[in-house]
Amino acid sequence: MSESSHLDDYEARALEVEEDGRLGRDIALVLAGAAIGAGLALLLTPKRGDEVRDAIGRGYRKTIEGLGERASDLRDRANELRDRAHDLTDDLRERAPNLLRFAKRRIAQRREG
Repeated sequence: MSESSHLDDYEARALEVEEDGRLGRDIALVLAGAAIGAGLALLLTPKRGDEVRDAIGRGYRKTIEGLGERASDLRDRANELRDRAHDLTDDLRERAPNLLRFAKRRIAQRREG
């Protein structure tokens, strides 16, 4: 690689890093804006404080329950996949000797023919 191509690669990587930094900043600004908006909404809501807290608590509990159900579903699916992998492994162990004999015969046939 020539010196100029090394320099081009370095400049390209520097631009990628700069763009990544901008993306991170942009995401941080969006999150900050959302937090400010949520804070203002809580301050300006016509509901009483205890009603807002109750609504937030219900939303929190509902979210936690949903996450728990999803985690349970994922755990069940992972167990099913693990069991399937064990079945496939056992099947392969049973078939391996036959597959090996078949492969050896095919190799021998190709050498002869």
